[in-house]
Amino acid sequence: MRGAIFDVDGTLLDSMQVWWDVVVDFFKEHGVELPYEEAKEYKEMTMKESIPTIKNRLNLDLSFEELSNTFMHMGLKQYETTVPLKKGADKYLKKLHNSGIKIAIATSGYEELCKTAFTRLGVWNYIDACAFSSEVGVNKSNPDVYLLAAKRIGIPPEECTVFEDITTGIGGAKKGGFSTCAIFDETNADETDALKQLSDHYITEWEELL
Repeated sequence: MRGAIFDVDGTLLDSMQVWWDVVVDFFKEHGVELPYEEAKEYKEMTMKESIPTIKNRLNLDLSFEELSNTFMHMGLKQYETTVPLKKGADKYLKKLHNSGIKIAIATSGYEELCKTAFTRLGVWNYIDACAFSSEVGVNKSNPDVYLLAAKRIGIPPEECTVFEDITTGIGGAKKGGFSTCAIFDETNADETDALKQLSDHYITEWEELL
């Protein structure tokens, strides 16, 4: 492994519950109790996919930008103040950095929130490059965002490992020729068996790799 590509929410940051709550609360504000399975579908979409879907679902007279800003600001305070790294993530990032391995993030999330949280948590300087699903226009069932991340750190896919917490991401990364490592997250506990089967490696916490 010469390059390591990390998902952010649910992989490095213990933040999946934040976005679950944001979406559920937003629907509740508009008088809709969001079913579990539907909330799970939104979690796996890019912003370009989820925001128009939510807009149509609730028949909202708001632009893409207005809705995007609403969701970002709903999550911003927690990223600024309370969202933690998953246990041992900082130590593993430092270990890779000190070993000369290039580090990238590949996420469907917001650039501002990622940088805010990683700076507060003292790991932003370990990250060599970022790639966002909004840049490639497709979700993580496709390899595009991982390929973009690999390109930005200058390492070919076959020499990179992608670290993810969702089956969609693991599947997309494997399509791109990456080695994969899945990590447990409480919000994806029902996917544990599928993650173990799909990925090349599976861990429950980062300290297993130290």
